[in-house]
Amino acid sequence: MWRIIVKAMSAPSADVPPRKKPNYGKRRAITLVLVHVLFGIHIAHWKLNGTTLAPLELNELMYTLELGIITAGFLFMLTAVLATMFVGRFFCSWGCHILALQDLCHWMLGKIGINPKPVRSRLLLWVPMLAVVHMFVWPQISRLREGQPMPTLHMNSDVEGWASFMTDDFWRNLPPVWVALMTFLVVGFLAVYFLGSRSFCTYGCPYGAIFGWADRLAPGRIRVNDNCKECGKCTAACTSNIQVLKEFQEFGTVVNPACLKDLDCIEACPNDAAHYGFGNPSMASAVGPKTRFRVPFDFSWTEEIIMALVMLSTVFIFRGLYNVGPFLMTLGLGAIFAFMAITTIRLFTKPNVRFSKWVLRKGARLQRSGVGFGLLSLLCLSFSVHSAVVRYHEVKGWAAVDLLETTTDDVQARVAAQEAWRHLEVVDDIGLLHPMELQTGMLRLSAMLGKLQDVRHYAALVSEELWDEPAMLAELGGYRGAAGDVQGGIRDLQRALELEPGNPVFQAELDQLLKP
Repeated sequence: MWRIIVKAMSAPSADVPPRKKPNYGKRRAITLVLVHVLFGIHIAHWKLNGTTLAPLELNELMYTLELGIITAGFLFMLTAVLATMFVGRFFCSWGCHILALQDLCHWMLGKIGINPKPVRSRLLLWVPMLAVVHMFVWPQISRLREGQPMPTLHMNSDVEGWASFMTDDFWRNLPPVWVALMTFLVVGFLAVYFLGSRSFCTYGCPYGAIFGWADRLAPGRIRVNDNCKECGKCTAACTSNIQVLKEFQEFGTVVNPACLKDLDCIEACPNDAAHYGFGNPSMASAVGPKTRFRVPFDFSWTEEIIMALVMLSTVFIFRGLYNVGPFLMTLGLGAIFAFMAITTIRLFTKPNVRFSKWVLRKGARLQRSGVGFGLLSLLCLSFSVHSAVVRYHEVKGWAAVDLLETTTDDVQARVAAQEAWRHLEVVDDIGLLHPMELQTGMLRLSAMLGKLQDVRHYAALVSEELWDEPAMLAELGGYRGAAGDVQGGIRDLQRALELEPGNPVFQAELDQLLKP
């Protein structure tokens, strides 16, 4: 009887409107916008003040592990990981600018009627973990194998080469603006279009893998109570492609480390069954690919192996290409090319093939959209082959330059210089980009090999870029003088002396050129 009375007293009155749930999607959007506003303020402060707080970039962790320098970015990463170990993986969805781009692309595609199907691959799931090993673990193993001591943690200033906190070189570990924009295009937009929402988080992001490991230790999780009616709206609302209802049914909580704590499933639940709360962490649950998705995979094992090989080849080809190919962009590009490769193969081996809302092949007939997809794949393949040729000559050429800089044998040095010139000349001839490192390298090699016409050619190319670098200007002036361009050499050395007045080496070289 008392239970009936208490239940009646606690039941909501018909006159009381139901409690309005928070709009977590709107709140998260506002938070992510504020993150980008803070980025802008940080950059503006650097531009106006000259010095600012060192970048809060997660990749600064590498410099701490490699050099022992404690940086603001390292402390930021450490704080985010420790917080994840307690409250769960909130940082990725509420503070990551890459995820903001992915969600923006997903929203924009939805507005034009495109809803990318999430791709489910066994082998590609391991890419973020392997990236963590490559970036953070393997360098330490190599250090131990070579007998080098582990770095001692310390703090630096700009004078010592890499500032811990306040710096005048805010862009020190960031790529050129156009490379950053290309990276955002690949991992934030193209990856979503080809592979589904938040696909880069799943198949590319090494930091996401670290946060995923930390999340398994977190007592804070999305949980369910007895009000659940198994309607499935929680699963439909999840943009991380998690089978939320299946997780609730099996564990009573979301154990999948891909859960980014958007809280959309809580907002979507009509019975107030889903909620965020504390309890036992997931620990070892949902470690492997099978438990990660809890639905059938999209590819056979043969296709999975082909995808893995394509992705590995893409990373080898494009990482460091033209001295600019960033690792994260190549991971995203590799996943996209892997998917495109399998889809193209299916065009010729399967009776019915779809991509997004497009029917590529129906029955025995290749559709117009299928022809377009095949042409796009052919274009990407041609670009990859061309880039592979360039990358081969880059690697061989710069290896010869390294040998040239370390050898003391004159004959060996000349052979290395000729080898370097042969490979880097191919890069300069057929490459789509001509980075400054390549042009200055060709200038030095042409001077060493006595190619005076090439010295004048490359000196003219690099002179504008080196106008504020005294040491390089002085070197350039010497090359110009040796190649017969005395006036150009005098101009470069005079500029070097303007930047470093009284430098005796610069003055001696200038006096040599001024002699009649």
